[in-house]
Amino acid sequence: MFTILSKVFYQLIIFIIFTINQYRNIVKSLILLSVIGFICLNLYFYWKDTVPIVYAKLKDINETTRNLSPSTPYPKKRRKSMECPSELWNQVHTDIVPNEDLHLDWIQKNISRRDNIMESQIRLLTAFVYPDHISITTTSQRSFGQNVSCMYYDCLREEIENSRYESVFFPMNVIRCPRRIGAKYVSIGLEENGNGPKTQEPIPMIYRNFETPPHQISVCVGPIYGLENRWLQVAEFIEHYKLIGVRHFYFTIFNINEYGRKILDEYQRTGEIELTVIQSEYQNVDWQFHLLQINECHQRSKHHSKWVINVDIDERLVILDPKIKSVLELLNGYNDTVGEVGFAIRRIQKTGQLPEKYESEEQILSEMEFLKYNVSSPVTWGAYKTIYRPEKIAAMYYHWAYQRYPGTVAEYVKSDVALIRHYRTTESNILGSGWLSDPNYASFSIVPIEDPKFGEKLAKAVLEKIKYVYDQRDLNCEEIAEVPYQEYKEFGHDIFNCRFRNETGDKR
Repeated sequence: MFTILSKVFYQLIIFIIFTINQYRNIVKSLILLSVIGFICLNLYFYWKDTVPIVYAKLKDINETTRNLSPSTPYPKKRRKSMECPSELWNQVHTDIVPNEDLHLDWIQKNISRRDNIMESQIRLLTAFVYPDHISITTTSQRSFGQNVSCMYYDCLREEIENSRYESVFFPMNVIRCPRRIGAKYVSIGLEENGNGPKTQEPIPMIYRNFETPPHQISVCVGPIYGLENRWLQVAEFIEHYKLIGVRHFYFTIFNINEYGRKILDEYQRTGEIELTVIQSEYQNVDWQFHLLQINECHQRSKHHSKWVINVDIDERLVILDPKIKSVLELLNGYNDTVGEVGFAIRRIQKTGQLPEKYESEEQILSEMEFLKYNVSSPVTWGAYKTIYRPEKIAAMYYHWAYQRYPGTVAEYVKSDVALIRHYRTTESNILGSGWLSDPNYASFSIVPIEDPKFGEKLAKAVLEKIKYVYDQRDLNCEEIAEVPYQEYKEFGHDIFNCRFRNETGDKR
C-alpha cells in the first residue's frame, strides 16, 4: 500500500514540473497548481484514514491463513458452491429408506429370492432419484440380501463427507438408498476380505423426482437378444401399442445388430422410447439375464409412469371389447388399491424367421406377425402377464409381481374383454421349445385377428415408419453442389460415395 502511494506522489511531482514548463502563463499555472494541491490534500486524508484499517485486515487474514490446517473444509466448500448448481429438487436429505423394515423381513424369509449366474460380477447399471429415496441397479444376479454401502458424490464426482449409508440388496440386483443434499452421482461399496469397501465408478442419477408421473401408461419391453433380426418386430410392436393408447416405451438391449439398432435409434430420436444397454463380462447374454431387465425397468418406471405393461417383444395386448378404445379406458375402472391387473394368454405359432432386411412394401405386409400368424392355442392363465403400478410393487417376477406392498390387491381381466397374443416360435432348438406338446396347448385352431380395421391401421403405421428408416437410395453425383463437385475432377466421385443417374454396375 505504501509503495503504491509513494509512486503516486512521485508521479504527481513529475507532472507538476512538466506542467509548469508547458504553461508559461503564471495565472494558468497558479490555477492548475491549486487544483493539483486540492487533489493531493484529498489523497492525504484518504491515506491517513484507510491505510491503518487495510493493514489491520491484512494482518487478520494472514493470521487466519496460518491457523488453517490443510483439511479445513471452508475454501473447498466455497469452491464447490460456485461450481456445483444448487437446484431446489436436490435440497432433500432423508435418513431412512421407505419400507426398509419390510424389505429386511422379506429378505429373512427369502421372499422373491432368485439367485442366478452365481459368479456374475457386480457392475453398476443405472440409478434413479425419487422424491423420498434413490434406487441403484446392478448387473449382479447373486446378491440378494447382501450388505452394501450407498455412496454419494457431488457434481465434481467428489464424495460428499459423512454421507454413506448401510443398505442391502433387495430384490435381486437393486439397492435402495436415502437422499442426500447435493448428490449428483452415486456408487456402492462392498466389503472384500476385511480390507474395507471396494467401490464402483460413480454413475449419474436419472431424474425421477416427479410428484405426478409424466406418463399415464408405458411398456416395459422384454430384453432383446439372440441372432434373429428384430427391426420389423420392433416397429410392429411399438406401432401396435401406440394404436391402443401407449405413448412411452422402456427398451433393454443385450445384443442387437446395426441394422436393427437403426429402428430403435429412430424411436429414441422422436422421444418415444428410453433405451438401456446392459453390458456384462459375458460374451453371450440371453434369457438367463431377463430378470435384470425386469428389475431395472421396474425402478426406471417408478414415479415416471402410473401404469406399466410388462410384456416381451413377441407379446401384444389386444382389446376385444368394442366399447373400450384404449388401455387407459380399461384401467380407469380400478381404484387406488389395485396395484396389478392380469391378462390371459393366447399362444400363436410363429413358424418362420423374421426378415433380414427391408425389401418392399409387399414384404412388410406379408411378414408382419400380427397379419401373418393365426394358428392359436386355447386361452390359458398358465403364464399370464400383468399391468402394474410401479410404486405399489416391491419385487417383480418374469410375468407378475413376486411381492406387493401392503394394502395393494390384484385384479384379473376377463379374456373376452382383453388378452395377450403371444407369437411363440416353434423352433425346436431353443429354451421352452417343448411348449407345443404341453397339454395346455394341445388343441390349436385358426383364430384370425379380431378387428380387421385395426390390422389395416397397424399395417399403414408400420409401413410408414419402416420406409422412413430403411427405404434408402444411392446419392446421385448430379445432386452435389458445384463447388465441392470440382474436387471430383481431381479425385474421382468415389470420395463422394455417389453414382451418376445413368451409371450401371460397379461405380469404380
